[in-house]
Amino acid sequence: PALASSLAGFLGFVLVGVAALGRFWTSLFIAGRKDATLVQVGPYAACRHPLYLLSLIGMLGLGLATRSVTLLLALVGVAALLHRGAMRAEDALLEQLHGDAARRYRDQVPALIPDWTRYAVPELLEIRPRVVWKAALDAGSLLLALALVQAAHLLQHAGLLTPLWRLP
Repeated sequence: PALASSLAGFLGFVLVGVAALGRFWTSLFIAGRKDATLVQVGPYAACRHPLYLLSLIGMLGLGLATRSVTLLLALVGVAALLHRGAMRAEDALLEQLHGDAARRYRDQVPALIPDWTRYAVPELLEIRPRVVWKAALDAGSLLLALALVQAAHLLQHAGLLTPLWRLP
């Protein structure tokens, strides 16, 4: 059990790190442009909803870090339900804003599971400092959540924090 708990914590750390860095990178391509332009480069060349995919990866990581199957399933399940509706709404908005181009994009690019053969990064990308700051705060929120989960685990392990109840 101790080894499994340590592995879950480590894998959770890795997945949250991937999600945070991925959300930062992905945000640079879309932020400030998502309504004016149909973004189809960078992560958006490989899948239509990379931010939602990365959020799911982050929730999986946070769930593993809690070392509770119940919290893992709750975090991933709630995120999946929320993202499903949001993805549909975004696809509809893109179709409303961009018409046939959005329909072709929807038909050619997978919604959530990336097609890495399509991944393409432009030579130049205009990035606004405000966008970078917002992306950093977004990534930082995932890392902060992980830090709080890890701190609670360490405090419990040291006997300094007694949980009110234990979830499986």
